[in-house]
Amino acid sequence: MSYYENERNRQQDDFGSNRRSSYTPKVQLNASTGGAGPLPIITTLFAEEITVVDVTISTAGMENPVVLLNFSSIISLPFGVSVTLNFQINKSFNDGATTKVGSTYTFSTLVDLLEAESFCFQFFDSNLSAGKYTYAVELSTNSVIDITPGLTIVNATLSALAVDNG
Repeated sequence: MSYYENERNRQQDDFGSNRRSSYTPKVQLNASTGGAGPLPIITTLFAEEITVVDVTISTAGMENPVVLLNFSSIISLPFGVSVTLNFQINKSFNDGATTKVGSTYTFSTLVDLLEAESFCFQFFDSNLSAGKYTYAVELSTNSVIDITPGLTIVNATLSALAVDNG
């Protein structure tokens, strides 16, 4: 048997089908899309948050997982709108109760012409346990849309990258 045949056999033993089936990846990636609107004029606090997009990611088998979230969207703005949108992130672990994480991410503008603007942010979540996490980007109840209705949030994408940092 040649050296190359021996090496190929050794590699097959090291990475054979039985070993692969029990292997847990050290990196997970998932993404989801969503949106909201058209939204009415909102000049007072609304009763509950409006979910724009959510994503679920598993960190099962990871020793010290960390998650990087990336949110991006297009905000379509009607003529004459004055807007302050406050985005927040809610997180749940293994389908349990939700908690707010991160800071508030604010989009604010006064529009003179019909336009669309991109809006994005990132959030890094650490000190996590292995399990299933669901992250949701929501419009906070203290968002304001004044003068003109019809604002829409389109092409909203939320991606989650989980990495074993152990």
